[in-house]
Amino acid sequence: MKFNFKALCLLSVTSVILMSSCESENHSASDVKTTNEQSLKVDQLFDSNSTLKREFGKALMKTLNESKSLRDLIKNESLKMFDNDYEVLYQLIKNERLENNLTLRENILKNLGSKDLLNKIELNNPTLTILVPELPENSFSAKTWNTDTQIPQVAIRLSTSNDVPVINLDGSEYIIEGQYTPAFPIIVLKDNERIIANSRSTNKSLKTQRIGDINGDDYQFLDDCFDGSKTRKNKTSRNVSSTSLDSKLLTAYNTYENVDGWQRDYIYYGISPASPNGPFSYDFQESLRSFTLQGDAMGAYNKIADQTEDTKIVGIKKSLNASSWTGGNFEFKVKIIVNGKNGIGSEIVKYFTATGDNLFDISYKKMNSPFVVRYAISGISLKQMDLNIPIFNWDLNQYASTIKIEIEEVDLTETTVTTDTRSVKFATNFSLDATLKKIGLKFGASLEKNETSTVQKTFTQGNDQLGEVIVNFADKFIISNSGSTYTTREYSSGLYSISVEPVRVQ
Repeated sequence: MKFNFKALCLLSVTSVILMSSCESENHSASDVKTTNEQSLKVDQLFDSNSTLKREFGKALMKTLNESKSLRDLIKNESLKMFDNDYEVLYQLIKNERLENNLTLRENILKNLGSKDLLNKIELNNPTLTILVPELPENSFSAKTWNTDTQIPQVAIRLSTSNDVPVINLDGSEYIIEGQYTPAFPIIVLKDNERIIANSRSTNKSLKTQRIGDINGDDYQFLDDCFDGSKTRKNKTSRNVSSTSLDSKLLTAYNTYENVDGWQRDYIYYGISPASPNGPFSYDFQESLRSFTLQGDAMGAYNKIADQTEDTKIVGIKKSLNASSWTGGNFEFKVKIIVNGKNGIGSEIVKYFTATGDNLFDISYKKMNSPFVVRYAISGISLKQMDLNIPIFNWDLNQYASTIKIEIEEVDLTETTVTTDTRSVKFATNFSLDATLKKIGLKFGASLEKNETSTVQKTFTQGNDQLGEVIVNFADKFIISNSGSTYTTREYSSGLYSISVEPVRVQ
């Protein structure tokens, strides 16, 4: 038989072409099926309000693609940390002009295509915010964002799911499952939980810093601790050593180390066994000095991040089902119940923010796939966060000898009022000579007075209640020392521990 090499070659080439064509058709059909399934999954994540964010996000993605000026604007504004996070309030930048001499709002409108829809988006999302997340291992952040070459994708933070829908550069959409964190440029559309738009709020009596009147709506910070324009003394580090503790606290400890008495007597009244009488001094205030979540690290995390809209850190279990990159920092509300001698007390409310890294030691592992690079947690443990939050000057002639402190992780901003009634002790050993003085150590020769006192306190439904602790004026704030290292007292609710100490304020 004559071997026809050309025919064989032709047959081989034809077979390859046919096989390639079939494979191409199969891949194409498979890709279409995958795309359709993905689109259906994305559609199912949205409710009526988040659908508005979705439409805004699509227009924002187009504008980010078109405009380096917008990328610069978001980066530069986020670095100002106006609310102490890398966030930008859309209402504050929407009238900024981009390189085509149109405002951001006009560019969004051009890409959205409907003025009525944009009006509806703005009406329903008065605190619409753009977050530039800090992603693991410096993979992306406001500080590292190269606006010349990096066009971030747009994620939507949802209250209906822990999975995160993302709008790609070409307008297509996909989902980052809740247990993963991206490792590429991405920004997040979300509502701002640190700002109140007063037309929507029942918190009409807020005395916090005004952001301004925007389109007839008065914007305020929920608490002044979120006002990034203020330089705050409570941003500090604290090591419990002889060099970092105030000398008067050390003297109080040494004075009463082996003698019965109260360390705070020395701090506020200058009272010691050798000098048992003294006037009140305003040089010190009680302050919250540290905060630590307690228990199993995973359980502690799940307690404060149980809502789908909560800040999340990506995890190795399904219960850790969203990432901190979508929410920014945690917010905590501190309520201090102080009972007065007139039977009417007050509730002192403070706030502080914490990143996942403030509260947890987190280690990551990189997860590579054909389509996306992402991170998952490989380990998590708890750590102490240093604070310096002043509370009040503890004058026993005005206030009870105990205070109650409650802490909650903030999910919502609307509050209701409840009543706290408890039996408390008041000191009676005060005498008015030329000046009002406390007479004697502790409660003195006279008996303390027990009274029932009522305080109105706020309660926010939806917040994670972390429990309460009782702090007594008589408690030692320094309980022991070893050389130059001092151990301070901590108060535990079971879910957290805090230290409360006098801090010099003048």
